[in-house]
Amino acid sequence: MIEQITVQNYILFDKASVEFEDGMSVITGETGAGKSLLIDAIGYLCGGRIQGSIVRQGQEKAVLRMVLTSSPAADALLAEHGFEPEEVLTITRTVNAAGKSQVRLNGQITTLGFIRQLTARLIDIHSQLDTIQLMDPAVQLDLLDQYAGVDRQGVQDAWKEFASARQALQQAQNETYSDEELEFVTAQLNEIDSAKAGEGELEQLQESIRTASRSQKTEEEVREILGLLKKDGGILESVYELARVMKKNPGLAGRSDEIQSLYYQLESVGEEAQEQLDSVRDQARDLDAMQDREYQLKRLYRKYGGSREAMMEKRQALETRVDRILHRQDLFDKLEKQKKAALAAYVEKARALSKAREAVIPELQEQILSHARDLMLEHARFEIRRMDKTPGETGMDDITFYASMNPGQPLTPVRQSASGGELSRLMLALKTVFQTREGIDTIIFDEIDTGVSGKVALAMGSKMHKIAENRQVLCITHLASVAVWADRHFTVTKESDGQTTLTRISELDHEETLRELAIMAHGHATEQAVDGMRELQKEVLDGQSPVSH
Repeated sequence: MIEQITVQNYILFDKASVEFEDGMSVITGETGAGKSLLIDAIGYLCGGRIQGSIVRQGQEKAVLRMVLTSSPAADALLAEHGFEPEEVLTITRTVNAAGKSQVRLNGQITTLGFIRQLTARLIDIHSQLDTIQLMDPAVQLDLLDQYAGVDRQGVQDAWKEFASARQALQQAQNETYSDEELEFVTAQLNEIDSAKAGEGELEQLQESIRTASRSQKTEEEVREILGLLKKDGGILESVYELARVMKKNPGLAGRSDEIQSLYYQLESVGEEAQEQLDSVRDQARDLDAMQDREYQLKRLYRKYGGSREAMMEKRQALETRVDRILHRQDLFDKLEKQKKAALAAYVEKARALSKAREAVIPELQEQILSHARDLMLEHARFEIRRMDKTPGETGMDDITFYASMNPGQPLTPVRQSASGGELSRLMLALKTVFQTREGIDTIIFDEIDTGVSGKVALAMGSKMHKIAENRQVLCITHLASVAVWADRHFTVTKESDGQTTLTRISELDHEETLRELAIMAHGHATEQAVDGMRELQKEVLDGQSPVSH
């Protein structure tokens, strides 16, 4: 349930904080005072789209915050999305003057899409627009399935399988199959196969090319070394001559062996340098071949997708295409068989879904009628009619709610059979039935009592109060006959000094509640009017303690 709503710099509010409890709470106020703004704020905190600016004039940003109690269904979704399930959830939405918003769940940034999924398991906001939507047969089908507790996912998956198989067959039948295409596709396949491009070959080639390219500089260095060692008058020749001359000199003859050893060492260096030069020459000869192979592979990769992986995927597609051309009739037979099997699987599941729907219709009709009679629709008749329809994701059923509100009036679709006030009551009857199955903890009614008054309004208030025995109910109303049923009463007022306008919300105590009810009913709060509301409150609560805070 919703524990607290806080808004700051939000349209007409500078700052407001409201704490809610179990039971039924009403919010009242004069037209234009801003009582629907709080419900709008809850909608925004549930991930609703913001239309226009909600930032109070002259401020940089608006901050909306909602604290609510979690539920097992919400905890399961939180765990699924990597959040730590917590008993209390805090949703904060910050909106700047440019309309950019950010939403956080327990301080962690998240997406509006996830917030919509989460709050849909906790809160149901019902407005006059939702009453109109109830006239949509698609919404009526959803409600029936919700009541029946059926899972349409199996039917949806089966339909997608069938649709995919049907499309595959149609695509195959629409394809052209010619000898020219077979020749062209085969040529492409052969081109890929003849290249024999190994996995990672291009990368290895490029590394070898880099190594071979560096060897050109190495060759220059080695040639210079060999030149210094072996050219006429070079180092080897000079060292050899030095050793020969030193042998003849009595004073240095003993050192000539050292010089001769140095000669042999330098000669060994020369041999190693020659071997390196031969190797470098071999690499240089291979460079042209490697560059040619690199060019061939790059050209093929560009032609068939940009990489070896893409080329091999293209090869698979080409091979499949060749097989389709060569064995087209076998392909048609195979795809036709797959389509029939998918259709049979779909029909089996769709028929089971139809039976599940039909099984609950009598019970659902009776429950809705029972609640409608409580709402003073004594002569109402209500039927749920199922008609076969073209198969689709929701099955093979067209569901339409039919109603007759007055004696002698034929049953017609709800959108044709109910006036505004009657439709509001029928909606409340539907809501009472369906919410018992949905597991929602908080239900919000935003001025759904439009078009009713007197005893009918009292009946609607009674029904909301009944719902509030098991769920939190928040109700915006302009009728004292509805508001009198509330466990807690809040009023919204608007103040202006001629330059700025502020809206405030406050909770009323028992006497303040009676005065507000008197003003709502009679336009004034005379002692007689207040006493009348006191008597009405005692009467509707049927002996329960009057509203007290």
